[in-house]
Amino acid sequence: MTRNAIPPAQLSPGLELGRRIRLLREMAGLSQQQLAEKVGISRSAVAFWETGRSGHVGKHLGSLAQVLGVEPEVLLTGMAYKAIQETLTPDENTMLTLYRQLDPLIKLQAQKWIERRVRHKADEAKTPDQPKSA
Repeated sequence: MTRNAIPPAQLSPGLELGRRIRLLREMAGLSQQQLAEKVGISRSAVAFWETGRSGHVGKHLGSLAQVLGVEPEVLLTGMAYKAIQETLTPDENTMLTLYRQLDPLIKLQAQKWIERRVRHKADEAKTPDQPKSA
């Protein structure tokens, strides 16, 4: 196997871990500073980890996972399994199936796009109908 054939996650595990930390932090609605305070580290350490320079992340893995609400294995592997009892409509099931196939950063972009659409819809509901200009 050539070096070019090795998946990026194997070439740079620190970067993949950093991406997971950032994604989970953003999903938790935390700034780097807020995460740092909850874990008991500096903001620059969080920034350091998120850019793929793992440093001493290992000794903080447990508290980091706890603050982010995940198992430490989720940070290390990106994999999580949880039984969720939910009834989905066919279109929701399709969306979830497609969403699960996305890379973590694309998932975040998709979430942000949906949030913008929902906010736009809410904003439209707040403003009275105005005549459309030609």
